[in-house]
Amino acid sequence: MPQASAAPVHWASTALFNYFLAVLVWAPLPLASNRDWSTILLACLLLAGLVVAAALLALGHLRINPRLRRAWPALAALAGAQAWVGMQLFLGISLAPGATALALLLGLGLTSAFLLVLLLVDSRHRIHTLTAVMVACGVFQAFFASAAMLGDLQQIAFLDKQFSRSRATGTFVNRNHLAGFLEMNLAVGIGMLVTQLHRYPATSGREFMRRAINTLLSRKFRLRLYLVIMVIGLVLTRSRMGNSAFFSSLLVCGVLGMVLQGRVTRSLVLFFVSLLLIDLYIVGNWFGIDEVIERLQATSLANEKRDEVARDSLVMWRDHFWCGTGADTFYQAYVHGGYMAPDSLQYHHAHNDYLEIGSGFGFIGFSLLGFTVITSLWQAIRAQQSKSRLQQGLGLGCLMGITSLLIHSFTDFNLHIPVNSLWFSLLLALAWVANVQSFPAHSNG
Repeated sequence: MPQASAAPVHWASTALFNYFLAVLVWAPLPLASNRDWSTILLACLLLAGLVVAAALLALGHLRINPRLRRAWPALAALAGAQAWVGMQLFLGISLAPGATALALLLGLGLTSAFLLVLLLVDSRHRIHTLTAVMVACGVFQAFFASAAMLGDLQQIAFLDKQFSRSRATGTFVNRNHLAGFLEMNLAVGIGMLVTQLHRYPATSGREFMRRAINTLLSRKFRLRLYLVIMVIGLVLTRSRMGNSAFFSSLLVCGVLGMVLQGRVTRSLVLFFVSLLLIDLYIVGNWFGIDEVIERLQATSLANEKRDEVARDSLVMWRDHFWCGTGADTFYQAYVHGGYMAPDSLQYHHAHNDYLEIGSGFGFIGFSLLGFTVITSLWQAIRAQQSKSRLQQGLGLGCLMGITSLLIHSFTDFNLHIPVNSLWFSLLLALAWVANVQSFPAHSNG
């Protein structure tokens, strides 16, 4: 009898996990879910997954696990932020109730994704499967964006946007947001590749050759090629902050990871050197990293207009410091609320996630969201001290991806793009997954 009841449990859990993966594959395709209809659909799909998970918990097909118990402060803060957005609607704080209601729906969907990762990713197999799907989505976007750009493809059926001939955008509206998406997936791929590196150098020439041949025939080599494809896509976006954020996080988090892991091995050092030299110098020069460098060198306060909108956003947040103007109400407050100065341009977003979240959510909502991010970052850092290479690699990937997007958020609004905010939520949740005692090879249901 016990064996007869075990099969449905495993099937139900696996079916829900596969459904979740299918939602992730879909999310980047309709303009990064950055249209009202696709945002609503994405949020509803994620909420539906949570409803099914709740039913499985009630039936005993899922269990409250150590990851979820440990992550409850971050989850409570994330849920609290959504409750606060609801209060903004209920109390009439929001300057644009329709936009805030949509933000609340998406926020509930992102909270569902955070919770689903904690509930479902309970084995080594599922960690590898989820991260493989994330990397595959990044590789597809990089390949599609590069092919569309290099092939001079101007428009794709069913996508209401123009594909620029001078930059890679994939199925995203904006090149900077594709860059943000690739940053996170590159980080995950690097973390997973670190788990496959040898701990000790080869003791003989014969062993070195055997390792080299095994590498060429293994998934490690394929994953390395996938990283190269995503680097090409990132360079072709010509995103200044996207490229700067990724390679800065690679350098800082790579060094920090080696120190915390106590694992400054030759293979690990050579791996990070190859990422910087091969990907940045050789691949980057071939596909135009010099254009990104020229854009960085030409950047100054005199020819940039984002500093004006940042200044106006600070004034907006000061005037609505505690309660904000309502989640996702920046455009209405900035343009119609009288905060756009005469020397500023009309923007739909602040081009600074911190200022836009702060002015919209207020300090109350900003603090709740910030608590979730900081505690998750700490879990990713602590995972570096685990004895498990899988936990170390997963923690490193989360640390690098979160850090990269946090850097990028100073000059852009990736966290206001649904699929990028979804991927960011996945990294936050996976950071808690990484910092556990051990994993079984396969799910227990």
